[in-house]
Amino acid sequence: MPYRSLICEFCVSDPSLRAELQERGKRLRHCPTCKSSNGKGLSVEDYRITRILRALVRLNYSEWDYNRHIGGDSLQALMARDDTIFNLSKRYSDYIPDEIWLPVEDYGWYPESGEDISLGGGYYDGNVLWGLRDYDSDRVRLLVKRALENNHFEVESDVARLLESLRGDISRKLTCGSEFYRARVGVQSRLTELASLSPTDNGFVYQPYAEAKIGAPPLHLATEGRFNRARVSILYLASDVLTAVAEIRPHPGHLISTSKFRSTRPLEVADFSNFDIRNFLSDERLERLRDILSIAAVLNMPVQPEHRYLYSVTQLFADVIRTQGYDGILFPSTVSKGENLTCFTPGAFERVDDSADVHEVAAVEYTIKKMPILEKHHLEHEYDKNEETPFATLLHGLTRRGK
Repeated sequence: MPYRSLICEFCVSDPSLRAELQERGKRLRHCPTCKSSNGKGLSVEDYRITRILRALVRLNYSEWDYNRHIGGDSLQALMARDDTIFNLSKRYSDYIPDEIWLPVEDYGWYPESGEDISLGGGYYDGNVLWGLRDYDSDRVRLLVKRALENNHFEVESDVARLLESLRGDISRKLTCGSEFYRARVGVQSRLTELASLSPTDNGFVYQPYAEAKIGAPPLHLATEGRFNRARVSILYLASDVLTAVAEIRPHPGHLISTSKFRSTRPLEVADFSNFDIRNFLSDERLERLRDILSIAAVLNMPVQPEHRYLYSVTQLFADVIRTQGYDGILFPSTVSKGENLTCFTPGAFERVDDSADVHEVAAVEYTIKKMPILEKHHLEHEYDKNEETPFATLLHGLTRRGK
């Protein structure tokens, strides 16, 4: 094994690549790349490591970013500056050493083997590879367009075919006893301690919502949501308390009741929250991952109150996922670091006794990003006004989501 081409678990930031190094790597007294001690490592010339690295390039970057023929930077420089894959920017500010990066490109940008992964699309013919996180699947985009222009039952069969083709990649088992959290704005009661001389915060105690008052709503009160139509009651949960609270979008000063829920049986869910890049090590498999990421983006896209009609798309996907035998949908939160679980059968969970709490929202932090504005002396013929249609609104939201 060439010593200078070694990388260790401390050299990398991507969790899938780190897991591969930890599972198959040999213990290194001293890593020649990041200078860390006692980590597990392998040579970049290891064929599987090479394919993982090429797949990670395709996942996180477009060819526009790294093809110098079309204005990009070199892959070596890009990897040195960015900590998405490696964790070496503090040590190598300009270029990752040749011994580390050149083996990744040794198989060429346009390999002939179906087991290899392309790094180029053929820019000389007008074909440029878009990163999986940068460009949505054409198949998913077409289905979304049709879902916004037709009755949901007219599109269900095509959505079902797509989801069935992904079953092996999105199906996840949750064991009996899996725990999640639920939150609701408000409390059952606010009481004043009789011994208190002044009505300060320390003089109040709170009784949180519990039992049915924090569970799934009864059918006659169930309003339309991201994954349910009106008068359809499902259970929205989160992986942790903070995510559960953040998902209900409270305001500062709100009191929030929370409670833990535990599954009463094993569940099979459609998981759009996690994936392991090691399961997608070919061009064909990477396009399958693009489908999954595109569906996840649609399911998870923030919807403003004035655009609630976009729920017709997420409800369609939820309907099909349910009819295919899944118990729910697992997807990442856009407002916290945790995951959300939507369970189609509320009875599959029970509230955990003595888990109820009350939290006050002390503050809400907003992160803003400056957007381009139209120049004062612009030329109208250089711009195309975005059409006001549901599909255009949805695509606008996906484009701005900041993958």
